[in-house]
Amino acid sequence: MRTLHLATRGFEAARTLPGVGRHGHSFFVTAESRVADHAELRAHLTEACAPLHYRDLSAMLADAGDAALARHLAATLSELGQPCALTLRSAPERGVELAEDGSLCHWFATGFEAAHQLPHVPPGHQCGRLHGHGFKVRLVAAEDVGDIVDAWQPQFDVLQHKYLNEIAGLENPTSEVLADWLWQRLAEPLPGLCKVEVFETHTAGSRRDARGLTIWKEQRFEAAVPFDAAGNYTGHSYLVRLYLSGAIDEFSGWLRDFGEVKSLFKPLYKQLDHNPLDALPGVARTDCAGIAAWIAARLSPLLPELSGVDLFENPHEGARLILRDAR
Repeated sequence: MRTLHLATRGFEAARTLPGVGRHGHSFFVTAESRVADHAELRAHLTEACAPLHYRDLSAMLADAGDAALARHLAATLSELGQPCALTLRSAPERGVELAEDGSLCHWFATGFEAAHQLPHVPPGHQCGRLHGHGFKVRLVAAEDVGDIVDAWQPQFDVLQHKYLNEIAGLENPTSEVLADWLWQRLAEPLPGLCKVEVFETHTAGSRRDARGLTIWKEQRFEAAVPFDAAGNYTGHSYLVRLYLSGAIDEFSGWLRDFGEVKSLFKPLYKQLDHNPLDALPGVARTDCAGIAAWIAARLSPLLPELSGVDLFENPHEGARLILRDAR
């Protein structure tokens, strides 16, 4: 089991890129660290980003591209004693992921609109009815974004405004099946494919990578938390993301029904929502890492597929608990 602390910071900057010219961005950087708490990670990431804010990056760096910029930030954080994995977003639909070992992938966020129904759900299940989604897709590969866009276009042409059940290989189009289907089709045009993520809704989705399949389900809750040694409280709107890893059931097309995951989490949700977190039975720490561990300890016996828990106290800070190396 591993715990990572997460922090996000943004900065505004201009740069000049070949074929594009001089332009500006709202950059966002998310750091994942094994060696810090929120306050330390936040301070170091703020220090690393501050010299870039409202600057011309091309006047500061020999290469102002996404990959070089991520490596520059990682090097700065390492000098501060904060080795991190980084995710850089240079535009809403693109950026890079830099692992702590130095390996780097580009990512491209896109999507499509389509209808489907699931043929093997129990009678009365809402997903058995014909319905549709604005599916979001995130592709991560060693190739640059232009190559990823080129590889995606033929898949988009097949999926956009279609009834997915009529497409070969998608007769049972769960998000797990769809993620695996895209993984298989993109493997040849993108030999450096790292992962395919399919967001069926804003709160649920599936990831396919070389290690296998992972799904996630999100839930939000409102809670109070001790603020200082004087006994004062503050509050947060928390987001919890539950990760499950395993194999797709051949008949259902699911790793686990998202609705079932939500139902199994519901008793914990009732203890968390609109309550003081230090009053939870058996809680050891009330920071994000501590509450994530509390959730995992109680949910794992009910969900043996549980492989990780994210807990964010705001959009910029949180913790990631990895129960087993399936992510």
